[in-house]
Amino acid sequence: RGAGPADGGGCIRAAFAPPRRWLCAAAAANGGESSSSSEPFEGFAPETPRHQNTPKRVGPRPQKKTFTGEHALSPAARKRLASEGVRLGKALAQLGVASRRASEDLIFAGRVAVNGVVVTAPQHHVVLADDVVAVDGKVIQGGVEETREHLYFLLNKPKGYICANAKSPNKPPGKGERGGGASGKLVMDLFDEWKAAWRKKHPKRLPPRLFTVGRLDVNTTGMLLVTTDGQWCQRVAHPKSEVVKSYVLTASARPTKAQIRAMAAGAEVDGAFVKPVNVRSMDNDRDGGPPNRVLVEVVDGRNREVRQLASSAGVDCKKLKRVRVGGLRMPSELPLGKYMALKPHQVGYVLDKGLMYNEKAAESSGGKMGRTPV
Repeated sequence: RGAGPADGGGCIRAAFAPPRRWLCAAAAANGGESSSSSEPFEGFAPETPRHQNTPKRVGPRPQKKTFTGEHALSPAARKRLASEGVRLGKALAQLGVASRRASEDLIFAGRVAVNGVVVTAPQHHVVLADDVVAVDGKVIQGGVEETREHLYFLLNKPKGYICANAKSPNKPPGKGERGGGASGKLVMDLFDEWKAAWRKKHPKRLPPRLFTVGRLDVNTTGMLLVTTDGQWCQRVAHPKSEVVKSYVLTASARPTKAQIRAMAAGAEVDGAFVKPVNVRSMDNDRDGGPPNRVLVEVVDGRNREVRQLASSAGVDCKKLKRVRVGGLRMPSELPLGKYMALKPHQVGYVLDKGLMYNEKAAESSGGKMGRTPV
């Protein structure tokens, strides 16, 4: 392809359809005598500025939507959901019955009824303030009932439990995770007694859907938050919130000062470089704890982050326990496998910034729950 040789008149003979500006330039070079300067080249439209006739935007730019969790609904949004029409699958997910995909599976299976009639189309619109929606015969209350306050729990997670809402028989256990897949025990199994009491109190309603705030691997113990509040869950778990998570790592041998410095310098975890907020030895702490302990504080919350930081520094992690999230620390008197409901002011402590775990303050307070400013 390309331009051919000039003809007898000195004009360029094109072997393809050239842009109009080329033809105009050739005409100008020959004294402006060219039919192409006044007529567009055959098969080639005259050039026009892009978006010339597009009207200008009026008003502010639309805000970019951000993900806040499929269950992140404020009380006002829940009231609006109850009074306005919405797709059935979306309504079930937002009301905490199940995830969006699991809610659609419930509908396809014929387990959802609207006003006593089984509905198998997830796109079916419902008005929760007027329609009666039931799953497996249990009515999901709309309107004011669905504006109830969220639930918040603090669980002392034992070893051997998986942070998942359902067992995945086809999913192999992760690195260092024994008992994964269908045979593993779920963290939510520890709430069976609470769910049974809730069903007894509300026999015609489904219990709220609980989920964990972040995850702990199967071998890690300690503080795990469980809630029904998706928006709060996202804020706590996201690194942008800078919520500090504190872990006590027990090594098989006393880490050297060089190893402590190496852990504090950071390492690559899941393809990204992460650096802990604080790393220090706890051997001099007079709290009666076991020797060879290291306090590690992070904000990223990546999978097995603390274990990989220790491994990169040559520290053999024997035990790992989370003791604090944000400005809230776990009470020492809470037994393994037990949980407690959080009060509103304790929920607020979690997102407090600048509140670091102070072991001396914890010791002087007798291990009571609360926030401990530096």
